[in-house]
Amino acid sequence: MELREFRPEIPCIVVANKIDADINATQKSFNFAKKFSLPLYFVSAADGTNVVKLFNDAIRLAVSYKQNSQDFMDEIFQELENFKLEQEEENVPDQEQNSSIQTPSEAAASPHS
Repeated sequence: MELREFRPEIPCIVVANKIDADINATQKSFNFAKKFSLPLYFVSAADGTNVVKLFNDAIRLAVSYKQNSQDFMDEIFQELENFKLEQEEENVPDQEQNSSIQTPSEAAASPHS
């Protein structure tokens, strides 16, 4: 798994879809999931079997990972995100000032001028 080679702690799941088409699908063995010790979900997008559970668990894993990550790359991404937010906050006063300045034609048309 190339993803885990670069991000060993990132949550991954394996999904076996179309269990509605194969009655014995849930009895099959999936070596990929076993080999990498990944959770395996049997779902049917057609009839909705386990779809909500899959998404709830995926979201829970993602949030937990984001809140508890010790991955160096995540620290870098967080710093970049913080830097971007700081830049946006610095630009807000300029935007507010620009929005309050009216052109002469706007001032003449505005009854509040």
